[in-house]
Amino acid sequence: MGGKMDKPDYVDQDWTSLTEVKTAKWADMMEKIKEEGWVITELRTDMGFTSRLALKPVHEGKRRGIFVVCAGGAFLFKSSNEAKPVAEYFYRAGINVAILDYHVDPAKQKDSDKLDVRISAGEDGLAAIRYLRLHADELGICPDKIAIGGFSAGGMLSAYAATQFSYGNPQAEDAAERVSSRPDAALILYGAMSDSGIQDSGMFAFDFKEQAERCKYDPVRNIHSDCPPMFVFQTHKDDPRHALLFCYELAGRGVPYELHTFGEGPHGGALYNGEDETPLFKHTSRWAPLAAECLEEQGF
Repeated sequence: MGGKMDKPDYVDQDWTSLTEVKTAKWADMMEKIKEEGWVITELRTDMGFTSRLALKPVHEGKRRGIFVVCAGGAFLFKSSNEAKPVAEYFYRAGINVAILDYHVDPAKQKDSDKLDVRISAGEDGLAAIRYLRLHADELGICPDKIAIGGFSAGGMLSAYAATQFSYGNPQAEDAAERVSSRPDAALILYGAMSDSGIQDSGMFAFDFKEQAERCKYDPVRNIHSDCPPMFVFQTHKDDPRHALLFCYELAGRGVPYELHTFGEGPHGGALYNGEDETPLFKHTSRWAPLAAECLEEQGF
């Protein structure tokens, strides 16, 4: 077994240079989908950036569910190969799709500095769900079939949304705040990482207050019985214990899930089909039809 790449392209590259390249490609992608007729809506402004949701024109005929795709990029950038190609794949499978342009911060390269960025990105995910649910009738989608999912940082964002949602506040002035932000399904695609696990070596630097703060927002620590069904995918090039632990906690709280781990394929491989700057791992690429079938069985 094997493939064209043994590791993701960013392993041996300078983060600053890579961030510049990825950011430029993301901007080009956003312009391209706008030209193709995708509707781009602003969601929320925070930290000097306004998150956006790009919605591909929905399928004609009966209403269907929608899948919000969240690309990865270590919360430094967003990888276009984990966005448009993935969204197009699920659209061809019969599911409406959108792409979330969420908060990142290129200046924060250390994981220990990224908590505020991760929270803001997670709130972007919740805002996208509220927007779609509030405007479901005019958009032509099912308000009770809204899925969110993504890769790496986008998967962490999606896990945040799947564990930190609210059912809305009927007294809120903002109409969007009155509706539920609970996703109806979540796809955690090599993104089931814990933010409150051992940081670096864990020696000589443990801070109880910092740990308590991290636990507030760590998806693994916040799984509860009302969380939506989840589809979890990871390869063994990442530490598979992340996905296994995540699903162990889902099972322990009675949350429906489907878990797929594959032996081959680097982190960041998206569809793993050898196209759009992704490596080719034929067997690992099976995750995508499995995920589409999983959503289909849930009525999307």
